[in-house]
Amino acid sequence: MSQENTNVNKNEKKAEGGIVNSLYETMSVVVSSIFIIAVIFTFAFRLVGVSGSSMLDTLRNGDWLIVAPYYNEPEYGDIVISTKDTAAEGSLVKRVIAVAGDEVIIDENDNVFVNGEKLQEDYILSDGVRRGNREYPVTVPEGCVMLMGDNRIVSWDSRFEEIGYAETDYLLGKALFRLSADYDIYYNFNK
Repeated sequence: MSQENTNVNKNEKKAEGGIVNSLYETMSVVVSSIFIIAVIFTFAFRLVGVSGSSMLDTLRNGDWLIVAPYYNEPEYGDIVISTKDTAAEGSLVKRVIAVAGDEVIIDENDNVFVNGEKLQEDYILSDGVRRGNREYPVTVPEGCVMLMGDNRIVSWDSRFEEIGYAETDYLLGKALFRLSADYDIYYNFNK
C-alpha cells in the first residue's frame, strides 16, 4: 500500500470522526437546553394563557402571563391563577379582592366594600358589578381568598356560589408580567 492511500484513509477517518463529534456536541447542547428550560419553567416561573374577556381591560384574550409559582401570601389586587375545579371550565385568572377573615359587602349600588372601606378600583372595565348569588356581608374563610374579574359584568368568580372562594392551596401563582398578543411585554396591574 502506498503512502498516498494511507494518508487518504487517515483523512477519511478524521472526517468521519469530526462529523460524529459535531453531532455529539450538537445533541449535547440540545439536550442541555431542554433540561435548563424545563428547570426554569418548573421552578422559576410558568407561562399561563389568558382565555376570555373577564379580565378586560387589564388582560385580553390571547395574552400570556409570566407567573411566579411560589406564592404564599396573597394580597389585595394581585392577579392570580386558581386551578381548583369549579363550575367554570379550566383555571381562573382573577384579581384578589379580599383575603381570609375579610368582610365583603357589595351594596345595592354595586359598590364593593372590604372591611367597611369602599374599594378604589380604577382597573375595572365598566360600572356595574353584579352581586352574584351570595347574601352579603360575607366573610372570606380561613385558607381562602375572594376573586373577582376586572370586567365585572361578565366575570364568573367568587361572587357566585358555584365558583366559591379560591383556596390558597390551589393558587398556581401570581402574575408578574403580561406578554400581549402583539408581543409587547407589559406590567401594570394597577393594585
